Amino acid sequence: MANILIIQTRPGIGDLCIFLSSMHQIAKKNENSNIFLLTKKRTQAKSILKDDNYIKNIFFIDRDEKNSKHSGIMGFFKLANELKKFNFDKVYIMHSSLRYFLLGKFLGAKKVYSYGLIKSNENISNKIFEVTKKWLLINDYPTNAEINLKINNNNSNNIIIGIGSSGLTRRWSREKIISLINKINEKKRYTFFLVAGLNEKVLADGIIEELDDKANVMSLCEKSIYDIMLKIKNSKLYVGTDSAFMHISAALQVKSFGLFGDTPVNYSEYSNFINPILPLGYKSISHDSNAMDKITVDHVFNCINDSI
Repeated sequence: MANILIIQTRPGIGDLCIFLSSMHQIAKKNENSNIFLLTKKRTQAKSILKDDNYIKNIFFIDRDEKNSKHSGIMGFFKLANELKKFNFDKVYIMHSSLRYFLLGKFLGAKKVYSYGLIKSNENISNKIFEVTKKWLLINDYPTNAEINLKINNNNSNNIIIGIGSSGLTRRWSREKIISLINKINEKKRYTFFLVAGLNEKVLADGIIEELDDKANVMSLCEKSIYDIMLKIKNSKLYVGTDSAFMHISAALQVKSFGLFGDTPVNYSEYSNFINPILPLGYKSISHDSNAMDKITVDHVFNCINDSI
């Protein structure tokens, strides 16, 4: 049985989700092979792909800091020696990198599929789908990410509220989050789960404290990624910031309403489960739009109203 290595070193959870359908397509094309993934620890790949049907072997590369384990020339050879014993038949590199192209060659792979050797600014989701089709000699394939979990969606009375973000300019105000939850509760009483990183627990606690009705709202900030995914899978929908949890929700095939006020909407185009909400009057958003405060509670409620 052949061993196949996929290298995807973009650091975000959202990046992992965007590339996931391409990884699965590679696995399907290389049927009866062992699929290995080399990625960054920040992707949380071991938790997110715990129940994956295809990717069973995950290694983390450590070169975020100057003196990290796999940094520099010595780190390159250290990583190569760690991987060489698997005798990879093919290596697929999911971003532009001369370093990882040389790694694939050093590992003795019969075929190294390169994304490109020189980094450039490009739409990462569009590029990977075009490159994957070229690699695999196929005309098309489903681009929706799919995270496999060993449970079924059976609770339509839960709503996930995404309050976290990787930067302050991508965050929606706590006052608007509180107002949205109160407004939804006026229509129908749901159980709400607030999702964000552990470092945003104070924000979640503050939101719950100020709500008119606290009994049906819980923070998941202290839960593991896997436990949060179980809650998301058993929910009716996600509404909140363009964040890791929006991408996870969509990959769990839960209808997801993402608030885009400071990130390009094209990062969501790979998934039919992501429904972008832009400020009224905006046709596009860029990294410097700084327009989260222009997304109103009424606009968000109107967008999700038919789904609740």
